[in-house]
Amino acid sequence: MLQKNLMKLLFTYCLITLLLCWSNPIISQEQDVAFTGNIHVSGSVQPIANASIQLKKGKIGTSSNADGRFILNVPSQFLPDSLVVSCVGFETLVVPLTASNKERMQLTLHPIVVKLGEVMVNKRDGLAIMKEVIARIPQNYDTTNIRLTASYREYIRLKDDTINYNESLLDIYKTFHTTKTNQNQIKILKGQKLPSDDHGDPRFYNWIKNITNTAYSSLSEDVQPYTEAPRSFMNANNFRYYNFDYVETIQKDTSNLMVISFSPKRSSKRALIEGKLYIEEATLAIVMCEWRLTPAGVRYINRHGKGGIGYTIMSAVLRASMDFRGIKTVINYKKHGDKWYLSAINRYWDVLIDSRKRNMKAIPWKGHFSMLVTDINTKDVKPFTNGVISPASSLNNEIRRTANRASWEDATILSQKVFDTLKNTETNSAKHDDHKPDSDIIHISNRANGFTYADTLRGMLSAPRTCYDVTFYHLDVDVDLASRAIKGNNKIKFKVVTPFKRMQVDLYANMPIDKILFKEQSLPYERVHNAVFIDFPEVQQEGTLQELSIFYKGTPQVPDLKLPMYGGFLWDKDALGNPWVQMVCQGSGASLLWDKDALGNPWVQMVCQGSGASLWWPNKDHQSDEPDSMRIWITVPQEYTEISNGVLAHKTPLANQKMRFEWKITYPINNYNVSFCIGKYAHFDDHYIDNNNDTLKLNYYVMPYHLQLGKQLFQQVKPMLKIYEKYFGKYPFPRDGFTLLESPYPMEHQSGVCIGKAIVDSSSLIIPRVMWHEVAHEWWGNAVTSKDIADMWIHEAFATYAESLMVEESYGKAAAIEYINNQRNEVLNHEPVIGVYDVNHIHYNIEDMYTKGSLLLHTFRSVLNDDERWFSLLKNIQAHFRYQTITSDELIDYICRQTGRNYRPIFDQYLRYTGIPTLQYSLLENNNNLTVRYRWQADHPNFDMPIKISVAENQFDTIYPSSEWKTVTLKNMNEDNFEVDEEGFYIKSAQIE
Repeated sequence: MLQKNLMKLLFTYCLITLLLCWSNPIISQEQDVAFTGNIHVSGSVQPIANASIQLKKGKIGTSSNADGRFILNVPSQFLPDSLVVSCVGFETLVVPLTASNKERMQLTLHPIVVKLGEVMVNKRDGLAIMKEVIARIPQNYDTTNIRLTASYREYIRLKDDTINYNESLLDIYKTFHTTKTNQNQIKILKGQKLPSDDHGDPRFYNWIKNITNTAYSSLSEDVQPYTEAPRSFMNANNFRYYNFDYVETIQKDTSNLMVISFSPKRSSKRALIEGKLYIEEATLAIVMCEWRLTPAGVRYINRHGKGGIGYTIMSAVLRASMDFRGIKTVINYKKHGDKWYLSAINRYWDVLIDSRKRNMKAIPWKGHFSMLVTDINTKDVKPFTNGVISPASSLNNEIRRTANRASWEDATILSQKVFDTLKNTETNSAKHDDHKPDSDIIHISNRANGFTYADTLRGMLSAPRTCYDVTFYHLDVDVDLASRAIKGNNKIKFKVVTPFKRMQVDLYANMPIDKILFKEQSLPYERVHNAVFIDFPEVQQEGTLQELSIFYKGTPQVPDLKLPMYGGFLWDKDALGNPWVQMVCQGSGASLLWDKDALGNPWVQMVCQGSGASLWWPNKDHQSDEPDSMRIWITVPQEYTEISNGVLAHKTPLANQKMRFEWKITYPINNYNVSFCIGKYAHFDDHYIDNNNDTLKLNYYVMPYHLQLGKQLFQQVKPMLKIYEKYFGKYPFPRDGFTLLESPYPMEHQSGVCIGKAIVDSSSLIIPRVMWHEVAHEWWGNAVTSKDIADMWIHEAFATYAESLMVEESYGKAAAIEYINNQRNEVLNHEPVIGVYDVNHIHYNIEDMYTKGSLLLHTFRSVLNDDERWFSLLKNIQAHFRYQTITSDELIDYICRQTGRNYRPIFDQYLRYTGIPTLQYSLLENNNNLTVRYRWQADHPNFDMPIKISVAENQFDTIYPSSEWKTVTLKNMNEDNFEVDEEGFYIKSAQIE
């Protein structure tokens, strides 16, 4: 809604949602009777929009469009009945319905006469009424989670061309206060859409007709839950910007409704809408809210609300733009029991499209979309567990069924029997898997559940680990696709740091060890949880170089998605049904992903950041110790291709129709980056020549059916590498080349970056965001690695921030700021960004490492207020720490030395506390000047950070708040023009009296 985030008009890669009128007849699968008609004001031809049209007995209904027209399809078994037509400000009309009613109905509604006299009207205080209305919300409205059934319609027109008409029946889980963990959910029960002509320009027409899910944004129009939203006209802090006036009292059915108008005060630039509230006099419950954008609101939307970075990118790529001329929204509420609930939402949008490429100039793009709630369930309401559509998707794309106009069938029949069948549909269809952990009994170690001795063994650098330094691994593994098992050995070369007789390596307890050889002799060992303690016959002397080999086998665990960051082997299949295998260990600890490609072939991938590479191979599983180089040999059936890290040195045919792929890595590599992907791949290559004329070999592996699309998409790889080299320095692993491969799961494997299924999920016009992120990890995470996983923000924050630099280079700094500030909505602030040290703390939601960490870097760039210094600092960090493992403290200390100032309180506040700093301020106008008192409220006792405020209209300057109150007087300024720069700084601001 506009009040929530000034409508959060998300175009993403689509646009917005607009509908206008419903002129297409609807026919049911059953024997339905279609009732059509027009509704207008008695004694005139003025149409009545948003009138509610419902059966008196059945739960079937619709509403009139902007022209007062409606169509309602009723199954014949529901007849005879009566049609109840109602609208605020008019007397309710009841019309008998029988199956014989075939002609278009002309219905008239009579306006209700104002009850109160002029004297009483002038005595009423609109603002006082508003305050009482807000105070009564908890009494009047159900503030629990509820379940709704609703019909939904989209109708989008470009001039006279219908480019999107769809309708659906929705099952909705609706929250009152949406949080990160409790959000609205929508399932499509059934739906259909009319085909539309793309006029030979499919990308353009798909953009303007496939709107980010407007069913979700419709739910956000509910004004009740958002009285504290920053821009809501119902937020008490914003009352100063609006006039609230009592207009009249009218009668609807047996209730008296007070009409309160709200409009911007003269010269107010922060009040962007105007409209009316219809309030039941007896209970002070809002019955209807209608609002429209003011001219200032239209200007604001066109500057800030056209869909964020998605709109910016697609507008540039397609060379087309959209500008709003107006938005109008009408929200209705209906009483159910002793509480009021959302009943209907109608939104009308008016847009102009320009595209010189297409000879389009100010082409009208209008629409109307409507949601009508037909059933409410308040008992035992729980979130859905399956079938939920994405808020980022297009509803038009989510609806699979296309109907022609001749056989257009009704998809909005809302019978009670349909809803009743929904109440017990949430079932767990997952098949039993012997290798999958039991989510109900497994201990998940984190701050909430505590940590165990096993976590200490995995996460601490104890003496049996620090006594040696790994210099080389040679991993040799045979993958059995049929049994989903592996067998192999790992040769470990190491340098003795301190004398020892016992050392620790790591291998998951479910993976049996056949033997451990040292100088051709078997060594005894003890297994404790996932640690392996190896005993030597004599003391290993400091400074000596030694090696041993561990032979093992087993079936690696598979992921359990119900557990936070708990993974395993990913076994998939491609589109042809071939095996597609990937090892994934990020966060979840590890996973071998068994998938299938689009042809049904097995598709297998290994990913293991987090709980560790020891999920599938024995090693010193701590990020602090990387081998200087490595060999990886993976054996698979000869008809498959296997991709690991580094350079493919040899392919060796073996017995039993097997092939061994032998990979060579010549740089240090962290254990979780060691990986493989197995599938039926197509391969092509290219070369990248940098500014110094150095050549980098590029290898690409994709599913054969994506070969041409991959070649198109990967044309953008070389410009991406050039951008990253500009900001971070040369590509870190030139001898090993650079490889991108399609995979079941995206992951930043060093010199073998997995992009997941991004090719099929993207347009070849734009390289997917996931590729920006995973490739950035070559610098942040691979070339520079955190010593402890608790500091993994160093990987994720910088890689996420790198995404914004891709946007900045391609679309400008303003677009990049918009892109990065979209991450605010994803920050949880449940736990500090930095995790718990020495226990491999990973089994929790780590999203703040990405988003909050990225916003910290964006904020620090604004703190420096010098882009030359900022980008120089990024390059220097890379140069100073390349091929090293580091801690947060080492990084922060380096930044402070490079900048010559102690910025540790800033980093500590954002990384070690869950809150973000709040700038408290008060304003006092004095003639033409504005006195501002301000201070920081933060968790860190010595928090001290500069911030920018407006010192004139659209002009910002820096102030230096601390925890103590300070004062500044701004000349020729007023309160209405005062702003805090919350786009450049990830902070909160709070005006206090």
